Amino acid sequence: MPAGPNNPLGRFAMRLAYGNGEYLIHGTSAPDSVGLRVSSGCIRMNAPDIKALFEQTRSGTPVRVINDPVKYSVEPNGVRYVEVHRPLSQDEQQNTQTMPYVLPAGFSEFRAGSGVEKALVEKALYRRAGYPVVVSAGQRPAATAAVQSARNGVVNAEEATSATQ
Repeated sequence: MPAGPNNPLGRFAMRLAYGNGEYLIHGTSAPDSVGLRVSSGCIRMNAPDIKALFEQTRSGTPVRVINDPVKYSVEPNGVRYVEVHRPLSQDEQQNTQTMPYVLPAGFSEFRAGSGVEKALVEKALYRRAGYPVVVSAGQRPAATAAVQSARNGVVNAEEATSATQ
């Protein structure tokens, strides 16, 4: 089926080189399914997000799929971020909002650092919102952009793949 509003994959899809190319990063005609484990391993994104990603990514760009519920970053300008997702459950009965997760190496030092507002870190760990939040001391987050990203402070459990359009 060609890309478009009637295609369940939406207008944009990127084929990953992992496996035999059967895994995609794509849009969806079911926006409520974004972030849920409802497909055969593909990554679903909201229409504006996949459009922005598609426009910013060239064929052959390396892609790392990171399955770490907690990520953190100190950006070159000194701003500190934490991104906390609900961990992947083994079955539907597990409550991913209260499931324990393993903190990445170096996170305790990051959280205890003088440039971090600990209350913001604790709030992010509790909320598990799934997007990067500013946790810099003395700094409140600005209005969020349509597309956000943060570099991972420490890379654990990852798979390196390449994206092709």
